[in-house]
Amino acid sequence: MTSYDVTVTRDDNLWIAVVDGVGATDIEHFSDLDVEVRDYVAGMTDAEPDDFGIHWRYEVNGRDVTDALSRFMAAERALRDVMEAEAAKAAERDAARLDAINAVRSAGLSQRVAADVVGLSHQRVHQLVNSQAK
Repeated sequence: MTSYDVTVTRDDNLWIAVVDGVGATDIEHFSDLDVEVRDYVAGMTDAEPDDFGIHWRYEVNGRDVTDALSRFMAAERALRDVMEAEAAKAAERDAARLDAINAVRSAGLSQRVAADVVGLSHQRVHQLVNSQAK
């Protein structure tokens, strides 16, 4: 796989990304660097944005801050992955809880008893049952 070395610096109010052997582009927001640089390289080389690797180097006022920023971005990605997994687990739990409420209710028990079974207030169970009916 082809890989490009990219050095990112700050100039005025822009991030400047210099792609070795390709050229340079400027980006307003740091969070847009990956997408914008990939689009730039793809446009300049007739490649697809996911068909090449990028080796990033970050310099601020002549200081190499690559290690610190790379560690931060890796930790941020790891946390985002955990949060997405937790959100998926919560959605699965919510669906299972609603199934349990419906099962208990269809067996003839009241919403108050269903609330006791799933550990929610009877008001919250009422909301869940009514939102499902819509």
